[in-house]
Amino acid sequence: MARRRKTKDAVSASALSQMGVCERLVVFEHLHGKRPTLGQRAALRRGLRAHRQFLSEGVSHADRVGRCFIATHVFGEGPETQVLRRFRDQYLRPTRAGRRLILAYYRLAPSVCRATERWPMTRPAVTAAMRPLVWFAERLLAGQAVSHVSD
Repeated sequence: MARRRKTKDAVSASALSQMGVCERLVVFEHLHGKRPTLGQRAALRRGLRAHRQFLSEGVSHADRVGRCFIATHVFGEGPETQVLRRFRDQYLRPTRAGRRLILAYYRLAPSVCRATERWPMTRPAVTAAMRPLVWFAERLLAGQAVSHVSD
């Protein structure tokens, strides 16, 4: 389904619902301009401040802690990790089931990484379990590259 682009004359769903609630307010705002109350302006400032804080904490927290994902933990930033990232982006992310799988992986991965840190003897088993996934992803991506060349 194609998405429509907004035109400058388009009316938002919020504006339509507001028109249904209070026609007089719409006419007043059209004639005199929209004037938020002191409370609304204060709420807007609080919301913007909270958003900036959330954004900065999220970025700084990720930089400090770093999410440890299994592929990066096991293979480093090598070609295997790059293949798995491309597979994630091209095959999993576009579908709902794929996004759920990604979310489950993001929840599980830090525990697996901590376990391999705590018990290093488990690392070869995790690496061995990841190799077939890398092989499968490489084959799918290679098949996709061939199909694009033949198109």
